Amino acid sequence: MEEAEMRRHLERMQMQLYSLVEEKGSFVDPRVVELSQKIDRLILSIQRLRMQERIK
Repeated sequence: MEEAEMRRHLERMQMQLYSLVEEKGSFVDPRVVELSQKIDRLILSIQRLRMQERIK
């Protein structure tokens, strides 16, 4: 997956997270935590991709 596609996916996930927090009214709801962790992993993937590009 290209960085631009990853960033678009990240933005969609962030919007889902905002909506889910509003719906659940809690940051500790299991679904909110799960989506937040997925976002964290995607951010790390984007950062790794950028680091690899800098090394080249």
